[in-house]
Amino acid sequence: MYRDPYLVAILKPAGTPSLPERQGASGKEALSEIRRIIHPEAHLLHRLDKPTSGILVASWDKEVFRALYEQFAAHRVEKKYWALVHGEPDFEAAELTAPIAPTSPPRVDPYHGKPALTFAQTVERFRGYSLVVCVPVTGRLHQVRLHLAYYGFPIVGDTAYGGKPLFLSDFHPRYKAPAEGERPLHSQEVIFLHAGYLAFQHPVYQKKLTLEAAFPRHFNIALRQLRKWAARRSPSDHK
Repeated sequence: MYRDPYLVAILKPAGTPSLPERQGASGKEALSEIRRIIHPEAHLLHRLDKPTSGILVASWDKEVFRALYEQFAAHRVEKKYWALVHGEPDFEAAELTAPIAPTSPPRVDPYHGKPALTFAQTVERFRGYSLVVCVPVTGRLHQVRLHLAYYGFPIVGDTAYGGKPLFLSDFHPRYKAPAEGERPLHSQEVIFLHAGYLAFQHPVYQKKLTLEAAFPRHFNIALRQLRKWAARRSPSDHK
């Protein structure tokens, strides 16, 4: 997506890990590919979950890496995540504030969790589903996934936190599944969460660098079908 002598930004596909997984490196992780193609000493400034698509930034320059890491640590980097969720939020915009405990896996814990804040905005509503955009202010592990699930709107495909696969029969009123059974509209390796916006101050050029990534294929397929068969067609449909 972007490259200069100090850093690179790539679009990580959903289903690809950011770093080598516990069972060992396959050579297809995002960092491995960056080191093979771009620079052998590159390091990631942040991570994305394996089933999440979106923008990743890496640097091989020590001073640039240190300066950017400070921006990430101080939450000065602007991030936006788009999510297709189950349900229809009753808000146009909301602050999701449930505390998150750094357990394995992480979980919402109102009593012992650490403070977490996500701004959420409803972008588009369908019958039974919604497209929302989230801005995580804090950076807890799985924060967006946990917050959306906790407030009753789990991400489609995110079975770890209450989401379910998306089938055409879930919302197509006249769809008849084939005899061999119906397949979901997406791979089991993906969830409908896309880190499509990232902006920060370039440490060398001293100007704001804004990166935007379009929806991946599985998002576009799902949204096209939802808009065709589950669109909200009148104000009364929102009730």
